[in-house]
Amino acid sequence: MHFLSKYPNSAVIFASFIWGTYWIPLRYINQNGNESVWPLFFAFGLLSLILIKTIINLITKLFYKNDRYFILGNFFAALAMALYSESLLRGEIAEVVILFYLCPVWGTIFAKIFLKQNFNLQRYISLILGLIGLEIILGFDQGYFFPNSYTEWIALFAGLSWSLGITFFHLSKPSSVIEKTAFTSFIMAFIFLFISFIPGGREVNFEYQIYLSSNLLIWIALFSFCWLLPSMYLTYISAEILDPGRINILLMFEVIIGISTAALLTNEVIGIREVIGAVIVIFAGTIDLIKFNNFIRH
Repeated sequence: MHFLSKYPNSAVIFASFIWGTYWIPLRYINQNGNESVWPLFFAFGLLSLILIKTIINLITKLFYKNDRYFILGNFFAALAMALYSESLLRGEIAEVVILFYLCPVWGTIFAKIFLKQNFNLQRYISLILGLIGLEIILGFDQGYFFPNSYTEWIALFAGLSWSLGITFFHLSKPSSVIEKTAFTSFIMAFIFLFISFIPGGREVNFEYQIYLSSNLLIWIALFSFCWLLPSMYLTYISAEILDPGRINILLMFEVIIGISTAALLTNEVIGIREVIGAVIVIFAGTIDLIKFNNFIRH
């Protein structure tokens, strides 16, 4: 905790690298688990099982504190991560990552509605650019102005849900990073199980033979403790130290890493539409750091 407080920027960049490669163990477990929902359910649930003492204490505390915003924050953060995971399994990495990272745009809208924040010039430009990037990714040149597949809708709702969760955390009472991590992972496992019933989702048949593979069990453990735990923990703790604008620009590294790893490790073709959309979305998410007043004065 002391180290992270001294180097929060590095913590966010490291979290972005983990998030950008998050799809690798996710897809490995899914493919080697015969696309069954249970290996990933256990992978998500393993983290909350290790943190079960924190979860029990937290539930007891919530009974007395009645902090509905904390519960809503965890629910929507867990929903976002479950939807994001499902969309990474269904669609192309580049498209899913870009659609998810429209979340700074949705965060701007939610901040206006729930936090009563005023829009400045940067916020309006960010909103407009984000919507332009969205239309480019959806393929407006081909007549598509709205998502036209389950994957696109899931990825888009994942970003919306994440922004809503972070907004509710701002409204909630103070809580520790480990409490957020524990409660989010606990809810996430069951939401992912429910999502499997969306058409085209995971299989619900349980095949015990797949767990006899030592590699699958190892990857489940690696996914829980080397990807899920640090990505969640670092993201939550950085949000308490850094301002939202700084976090947005640093987390945008995930878009670059996600697209780069997809190009290197998969057969996905990263076209000019994805590149242009990614550039615009990245700029929309980081424009808050540009000081237009300085340009006006000089």
